[in-house]
Amino acid sequence: MKKTISTVIILLIIAFIWSNSYQAKTDSVQLSMFFTTNIQPLLIKLGLHPNVNILDTYVRKLAHLTEFMALGAVIYYTFKQIFTTHIAKKSILLAICIASLDEVIQIYTPGRTATIGDVLLDTTGSMIGILIMKGLLKLFH
Repeated sequence: MKKTISTVIILLIIAFIWSNSYQAKTDSVQLSMFFTTNIQPLLIKLGLHPNVNILDTYVRKLAHLTEFMALGAVIYYTFKQIFTTHIAKKSILLAICIASLDEVIQIYTPGRTATIGDVLLDTTGSMIGILIMKGLLKLFH
Protein backbone atom coordinates (compact mmCIF):
# COMPACT_ATOMS: atom_id res chain seq x y z
CA MET A 1 0.00 0.00 0.00
CA LYS A 2 2.82 2.44 0.88
CA LYS A 3 4.53 1.70 -2.45
CA THR A 4 1.33 2.43 -4.35
CA ILE A 5 0.72 5.72 -2.57
CA SER A 6 4.31 6.92 -2.94
CA THR A 7 4.33 5.89 -6.61
CA VAL A 8 1.18 7.95 -7.18
CA ILE A 9 2.85 10.89 -5.43
CA ILE A 10 5.87 10.53 -7.74
CA LEU A 11 3.56 10.60 -10.76
CA LEU A 12 1.74 13.67 -9.44
CA ILE A 13 5.03 15.52 -8.88
CA ILE A 14 6.18 14.60 -12.40
CA ALA A 15 2.85 15.78 -13.82
CA PHE A 16 3.24 19.07 -11.95
CA ILE A 17 6.81 19.56 -13.16
CA TRP A 18 6.04 18.68 -16.76
CA SER A 19 2.82 20.75 -16.83
CA ASN A 20 4.93 23.77 -15.87
CA SER A 21 7.28 22.97 -18.76
CA TYR A 22 4.36 22.92 -21.19
CA GLN A 23 3.56 26.54 -20.29
CA ALA A 24 4.53 29.05 -22.95
CA LYS A 25 7.27 31.44 -21.86
CA THR A 26 4.85 34.33 -21.33
CA ASP A 27 2.66 32.25 -18.99
CA SER A 28 5.67 30.87 -17.16
CA VAL A 29 7.15 34.34 -16.66
CA GLN A 30 3.80 35.67 -15.46
CA LEU A 31 3.56 32.92 -12.84
CA SER A 32 7.09 33.37 -11.55
CA MET A 33 6.66 37.16 -11.51
CA PHE A 34 3.64 36.70 -9.26
CA PHE A 35 5.90 35.12 -6.65
CA THR A 36 8.76 37.54 -7.33
CA THR A 37 6.63 40.64 -6.83
CA ASN A 38 5.31 39.23 -3.55
CA ILE A 39 8.78 38.34 -2.27
CA GLN A 40 10.45 41.62 -3.24
CA PRO A 41 8.66 43.78 -0.59
CA LEU A 42 9.72 41.33 2.12
CA LEU A 43 13.33 41.59 1.02
CA ILE A 44 13.09 45.39 0.94
CA LYS A 45 11.85 45.34 4.56
CA LEU A 46 14.96 43.32 5.39
CA GLY A 47 17.11 46.08 3.90
CA LEU A 48 17.75 44.36 0.58
CA HIS A 49 16.82 46.04 -2.69
CA PRO A 50 17.02 43.35 -5.38
CA ASN A 51 16.51 44.03 -9.05
CA VAL A 52 13.16 42.41 -9.94
CA ASN A 53 14.56 40.65 -13.02
CA ILE A 54 17.51 39.18 -11.14
CA LEU A 55 15.22 38.19 -8.27
CA ASP A 56 12.88 36.49 -10.75
CA THR A 57 15.77 34.41 -12.08
CA TYR A 58 16.49 33.23 -8.53
CA VAL A 59 12.79 32.50 -7.93
CA ARG A 60 12.65 30.39 -11.10
CA LYS A 61 15.82 28.46 -10.19
CA LEU A 62 14.60 27.94 -6.62
CA ALA A 63 11.36 26.54 -8.04
CA HIS A 64 13.37 24.01 -10.07
CA LEU A 65 15.42 23.05 -7.04
CA THR A 66 12.36 22.69 -4.80
CA GLU A 67 10.30 20.63 -7.25
CA PHE A 68 13.10 18.18 -7.77
CA MET A 69 14.01 18.09 -4.09
CA ALA A 70 10.49 16.83 -3.38
CA LEU A 71 10.71 14.41 -6.30
CA GLY A 72 14.07 13.02 -5.17
CA ALA A 73 12.81 12.49 -1.63
CA VAL A 74 9.73 10.57 -2.74
CA ILE A 75 11.63 8.52 -5.31
CA TYR A 76 14.15 7.50 -2.65
CA TYR A 77 11.35 6.63 -0.20
CA THR A 78 9.65 4.50 -2.84
CA PHE A 79 12.82 2.80 -4.05
CA LYS A 80 13.78 2.01 -0.44
CA GLN A 81 10.67 -0.21 -0.35
CA ILE A 82 11.50 -1.90 -3.65
CA PHE A 83 15.29 -2.29 -3.81
CA THR A 84 17.91 -3.44 -1.35
CA THR A 85 21.06 -2.04 -2.98
CA HIS A 86 22.17 1.16 -4.71
CA ILE A 87 18.93 2.93 -3.78
CA ALA A 88 20.38 6.44 -3.92
CA LYS A 89 22.10 5.79 -7.26
CA LYS A 90 18.90 4.42 -8.79
CA SER A 91 16.95 7.36 -7.40
CA ILE A 92 19.40 9.87 -8.88
CA LEU A 93 19.37 8.09 -12.24
CA LEU A 94 15.57 8.26 -12.43
CA ALA A 95 15.62 11.92 -11.40
CA ILE A 96 18.17 12.70 -14.14
CA CYS A 97 15.92 11.00 -16.71
CA ILE A 98 12.91 13.00 -15.54
CA ALA A 99 14.91 16.25 -15.55
CA SER A 100 16.22 15.51 -19.04
CA LEU A 101 12.72 14.80 -20.36
CA ASP A 102 11.57 18.02 -18.71
CA GLU A 103 14.11 19.93 -20.76
CA VAL A 104 13.12 18.08 -23.95
CA ILE A 105 9.51 19.17 -23.35
CA GLN A 106 10.71 22.77 -23.18
CA ILE A 107 12.35 22.49 -26.61
CA TYR A 108 8.87 22.08 -28.08
CA THR A 109 7.19 24.73 -25.92
CA PRO A 110 6.82 28.23 -27.41
CA GLY A 111 9.52 30.60 -26.18
CA ARG A 112 11.17 28.03 -23.93
CA THR A 113 14.62 26.49 -24.22
CA ALA A 114 16.40 23.47 -22.82
CA THR A 115 19.60 23.85 -20.82
CA ILE A 116 22.08 21.45 -19.33
CA GLY A 117 22.32 23.87 -16.41
CA ASP A 118 18.71 23.19 -15.50
CA VAL A 119 19.28 19.44 -15.65
CA LEU A 120 22.22 19.89 -13.28
CA LEU A 121 20.15 22.12 -10.98
CA ASP A 122 17.28 19.62 -11.00
CA THR A 123 19.69 16.79 -10.26
CA THR A 124 21.16 18.79 -7.38
CA GLY A 125 17.66 19.34 -6.01
CA SER A 126 16.95 15.62 -6.28
CA MET A 127 20.18 14.77 -4.49
CA ILE A 128 19.30 17.16 -1.65
CA GLY A 129 15.85 15.56 -1.38
CA ILE A 130 17.39 12.08 -1.37
CA LEU A 131 19.81 13.06 1.41
CA ILE A 132 17.01 14.58 3.48
CA MET A 133 14.80 11.51 3.07
CA LYS A 134 17.70 9.19 3.78
CA GLY A 135 18.39 11.10 7.00
CA LEU A 136 14.73 11.13 8.02
CA LEU A 137 14.39 7.39 7.44
CA LYS A 138 17.48 6.71 9.57
CA LEU A 139 16.15 9.02 12.28
CA PHE A 140 12.73 7.38 12.46
CA HIS A 141 13.68 3.73 11.94
